[in-house]
Amino acid sequence: MAVREKRRVVLAEDDADRAREMGGILETVGGYEVWITKRRAAVEGLLEQTNALWVILDLNLEDGNAADIVPDLRRRFKKDILIIVLSGFYEEYKEFDLLAKGVDLYLRKPYEPKALLAQMAVLLARLEGKELQETSGLKLAFGGGILDVDRGVYKKGDDRVKVPRVQMQMIRRLASARDDDGWQFVERGELVVELWADDFAEDPEAAVERVRKLRTRMRETLGMEITETRVDYARHLPSIRLSREVKVVA
Repeated sequence: MAVREKRRVVLAEDDADRAREMGGILETVGGYEVWITKRRAAVEGLLEQTNALWVILDLNLEDGNAADIVPDLRRRFKKDILIIVLSGFYEEYKEFDLLAKGVDLYLRKPYEPKALLAQMAVLLARLEGKELQETSGLKLAFGGGILDVDRGVYKKGDDRVKVPRVQMQMIRRLASARDDDGWQFVERGELVVELWADDFAEDPEAAVERVRKLRTRMRETLGMEITETRVDYARHLPSIRLSREVKVVA
């Protein structure tokens, strides 16, 4: 399989408002770079130009039905790209027919932005062979104390702190991203999708700001910073992981 840019998306959508909304969510929340076109004839050229991994096709485009170009895209790019098709609520196009033509994911409108981003994360994880680790029964040691992940209780000496629910959701997700080499980075967009569902649909910027605020609250609750970040990709979006000071209790 050829190496393509996993954070790049070609979006074919003829509704300008819808394209602007989707592009904003994909870029701000998902951390993708997005190229938009209204025409199916431009899709192949954009895939060549951008080396994008993803192509998202609305069925009805300015110059015809996007389903007609799926077989050509699959023959040209083989399994090197991931194809997502979005169809209207009343469009009578069978899902099986689209999948048989080579589509990786089919979503019928109306769908929530979370559904699209979550499915993209699943497809990408499968492509990269990533598997999340079980967090049930997990205990984490840091700052001289022990955090019981199941109970959400941090104990240090005689002191016990009940960690708030959303903070624990974030810790559990970060704790699931580990392998034999240690903690793995989780992209900010994945955390936004998992923690706040569809609240980001109207204001993506406000949604991603929640991650920063949540890290601040975690630091206040636990008395120390247990996460660290790195900046990824051309859009300078952060990924987050548990810090090296956090250890799994054997």
